Amino acid sequence: MPNTPVPAAAGGMPKFYRSQIMRDAWALYRQDKAYIANNTYLAGAVASFSASLKEAWRRAKAAAAKRAVSAAVAARIDELKSQLVTLESKSFRYRIGFERGALVSQLMKLEREAA
Repeated sequence: MPNTPVPAAAGGMPKFYRSQIMRDAWALYRQDKAYIANNTYLAGAVASFSASLKEAWRRAKAAAAKRAVSAAVAARIDELKSQLVTLESKSFRYRIGFERGALVSQLMKLEREAA
């Protein structure tokens, strides 16, 4: 098996700002510590930095996934709008009511998802 290094951005993997993730993890840790200190029923509990770091990574990955999905939805919305413009420019001898209705309903559904 060859020992070849894998580039950091291999295969279209999203890039994460690790310094921001560490800042978020420390903020979560401080927040957890303050929450435990302010609640007497959590007297024996201990805030864990590893749990805060895992949560920060989970949030960063979820945000990256949301950005990827929203980019795909935006591309599909643009495609549907261009199809509507093409459909509207057809001659009057074509009946476009059914096709236009289907495109408009898809467009409205995607715009609700994007919002």
